[in-house]
Amino acid sequence: MPGKIKALWSFCMIIVVVGFLYLAFKGEMEEAQELSEVAFQEASKDRKKIDAKTIQIDPLKLVKELNAMGKYQEAVEIAQKAGERNPDHALMQTWWGISLVKLGKRAEAIRHFTLAAKKDPTDEKAHLYWGLTLAMDKKFKDAIGHYQTVLEINPEHSNAYAYLGASLGAMGKLEEAVSKLEESLVLNKFNKQAYEIIIEVLSKQQKYEHAWGMIRKARANNISLQEGLIDRLSKTFPEPAGLK
Repeated sequence: MPGKIKALWSFCMIIVVVGFLYLAFKGEMEEAQELSEVAFQEASKDRKKIDAKTIQIDPLKLVKELNAMGKYQEAVEIAQKAGERNPDHALMQTWWGISLVKLGKRAEAIRHFTLAAKKDPTDEKAHLYWGLTLAMDKKFKDAIGHYQTVLEINPEHSNAYAYLGASLGAMGKLEEAVSKLEESLVLNKFNKQAYEIIIEVLSKQQKYEHAWGMIRKARANNISLQEGLIDRLSKTFPEPAGLK
């Protein structure tokens, strides 16, 4: 009997030890699980913070800033991601197109201007840059149509008049060009591009004194014109003494 008792006692000890080890292991597992849950919760909080910051970033503003810094490829990548998330965002499509134009991808850019104009017919910037892109390819008549659309949307758009005048001048319609450029300057007397284009057009018409008169107006408004433009005019027709 003592042998049986000893064996039983040994068996009980084994059960106790195994039970102890099991409970210890279970405790470790529970603790590990608790730590894992805490870590997951912390990671979730961090992720939410990152997501919140991401949401706070205005992708359109970022695309504009990247364009201003000359980082056109990065601008295209951001615009593409934002455009894919929200394809109905007309202005994003427009800036996607603008970024592509600056990379020299004009045909691809026009697809985005087209989409922007369909999504928002009042998106004047889409038509303005659409026109400019067409003018780069010497499609001046088509470009004029888009500038006119801009002016239908916003009759006081100085740049639209300036670019319209530039395209008319390129087509040889010099009188009409001067008229549109003068309208541009009435709307914005500080429009440097309008001054430079009208001086070129007046020079083509051989209206040199009028051209120098426009230079004088630009100077009066503290507008710095291209030196090459003034030099070319000076060689053809020196600045009249009374205008200096």
